[in-house]
Amino acid sequence: MKIKYLADRPEFVPVLAAWHRREWGHLRPDETVEMRAAKLRAFSGRREVPSVMAACEEDILLGAAMLIAHDMDTRMQWSPWLAGVVVAPEHRRRGIGAALVERVIAEARMLGFPMLYLYTFSTEQYFSRLGWRFVERANYLGADVTIMSFDIKHGFAT
Repeated sequence: MKIKYLADRPEFVPVLAAWHRREWGHLRPDETVEMRAAKLRAFSGRREVPSVMAACEEDILLGAAMLIAHDMDTRMQWSPWLAGVVVAPEHRRRGIGAALVERVIAEARMLGFPMLYLYTFSTEQYFSRLGWRFVERANYLGADVTIMSFDIKHGFAT
């Protein structure tokens, strides 16, 4: 498995857009797959915020994760965010998600950020095992979420 910038594998954009729609479409029901694809293309930077990391084997997309400036318009004081962590169901439980999270953390560290944030619906325990720490619970876009942080500067959750 290799983790590359989505910018270097643009052929994965349509598949990833469909995965995002499947996983989180209920939050933004008016957003189409095409709209999500356009957003992914716009987020496809290299060594900058925003950027999207794609895990792949040959020409098969296994999963992806994003480093973005803001993932919650109600928490604009916090930046940047790990977002859109998704692994194809048939490739889960192989460490791909954890590898993507580590890659985004490494990217944020290289860019000089001291802290990274995320929100999740149901994977709080998963991220806790990866070193993330609970910040608060909130309701966002009609869903109950948990906000978590990772202290990049010190290499552990705060």
